[in-house]
Amino acid sequence: MAFQGAIEMFQTEPIIYLQSLGNEWFTFLMILITMMGSSSFLIAITIITTFGVDFKKGFILYQLLLWTGLVTVILKVLIAFPRPDFVDNRVLNLESGIKNTSLFNGNGPEGIFKLPDKEVLKAFRLQEAFTSSPFGFPSGHVALTTALWGGSAIIFKSRVIKRLTPLVIVIMAFSRMYLGRHFLGDVLGGATIGLIFLIIFDHFLKSPLKDDFFKKENFELTLRHRNLLFYSVMFVIPIVFTALSLVSSDIAGLFLGTNIAYFLIIREGIPNDSGSVTQRILRVFIALLLFGASSLILDAMFITSGTINYLHFTLIEFLKAFISGFTIWISIAICTKLDLYRRDKEFVSSRDAE
Repeated sequence: MAFQGAIEMFQTEPIIYLQSLGNEWFTFLMILITMMGSSSFLIAITIITTFGVDFKKGFILYQLLLWTGLVTVILKVLIAFPRPDFVDNRVLNLESGIKNTSLFNGNGPEGIFKLPDKEVLKAFRLQEAFTSSPFGFPSGHVALTTALWGGSAIIFKSRVIKRLTPLVIVIMAFSRMYLGRHFLGDVLGGATIGLIFLIIFDHFLKSPLKDDFFKKENFELTLRHRNLLFYSVMFVIPIVFTALSLVSSDIAGLFLGTNIAYFLIIREGIPNDSGSVTQRILRVFIALLLFGASSLILDAMFITSGTINYLHFTLIEFLKAFISGFTIWISIAICTKLDLYRRDKEFVSSRDAE
């Protein structure tokens, strides 16, 4: 088949056309590319950066991804647009291979800036039971890919990463459309969210807040403006969003677990990044091992517990993500104990002694 007419933001025809050109090997390649926008891949990259390259830069990049993901999920819930395979049963979900059972066929809007069909939206929003990750707009994969690559280019001042960033974003957007997971409007929306956060991120790095974020006194339990600001951004706001059911329990758990870990780290002293290549590799290995092992162990524990009801499921998802995020502090403590790290104050003392 050939695709004719203007490209529209929420039409399924471009997706169906792309899928008609693919084959098994191309689909496999697109799945590999789309995995680079998954939470597992992004967390692995930030852990490698934080423990193997530069703790401060890695953790700031981690915060950029956390906030980009948080806001993207909130927008998904508030806007509640369906994915292409709900709008049109001709669209294949090539990412998971799930059979399309949608009742709709060819219900895309007519017009480049037209929103999805009202009948489809009404049916989608009245569903009693949603499938996993049902919401489409904006694309989380594209938003996070934009934030990761653009943020890395900014924080490391790398021309190579800067030149690669647009290409990676376009390839990620293409993979999401080809796999039937997003409309053109979804991926453009995701790229826009990512760019907005990059602008905010760039201003943050140029402001005094960047240095204040790594000062121990700004995380003491006092009523100073800086302290209240950081506590609000890192703890209060995510809790409010969770209470309003705007973010899922696993996202809230990862956010709070990571930030409580940072609170403990900064009160003990941020680790110094000096060390041999071997030490850096060991730090990364320990951090990745603890993060991954905690998830697997908790999964096994909760599966054998046989807990089913919704409240327990929500609590379990929160705890799994919280403990995984909290392993950052445990990893720092273990690496310090093994002399793979030295705290900043120890580093300064040793230099003064020399």
